Amino acid sequence: MIMKLKQADLLFVKNGHSDLDEGIAESTGNFVHVAILADEENVIHATADSGVCLQSLQLFLEKNKSADVYRTNVKNTKRIIINAKTHLGKPYNFSFQPGTNSFYCSQFVVTAFEDFVKFSEQPMFFGDRRKQISDFWAAYYKELNEPVPVNVLGTNPNDMSHDPQLHYVGKIDL
Repeated sequence: MIMKLKQADLLFVKNGHSDLDEGIAESTGNFVHVAILADEENVIHATADSGVCLQSLQLFLEKNKSADVYRTNVKNTKRIIINAKTHLGKPYNFSFQPGTNSFYCSQFVVTAFEDFVKFSEQPMFFGDRRKQISDFWAAYYKELNEPVPVNVLGTNPNDMSHDPQLHYVGKIDL
């Protein structure tokens, strides 16, 4: 049976082994990115390279190889996409801090869905098995010249994938 994708499905991406992916995976788990299916051919997501952007599903899968698909029970998915598109062109939130006019991937999803689904936020964790702040995140935030937002409320793709308002649909590959 071929899986039918639906508008506003969430596409979760596993660790692609870039430095940022490794840092995220080390602190939060294997899902390191999430995108929203805008329509049959496009996703909308927040990326470090492009900020909030619309990208073809084909290009998204070429870059990420595969994605795990999750879905909410929201019926009015058009409103979610309309809301998401109002943020096109906004920059990526490299600091992962709340209250900026920029977005990291799961923060963008929370905002796009906010009128329909209340995703839970958790105190953010930037550690590894040995330290509260891993060497990767210490260097990352030193470069940004900002404090590490340990315990500030936020989201990450791995925690979001476990939200009880989502159910697993399947996996798509290139």
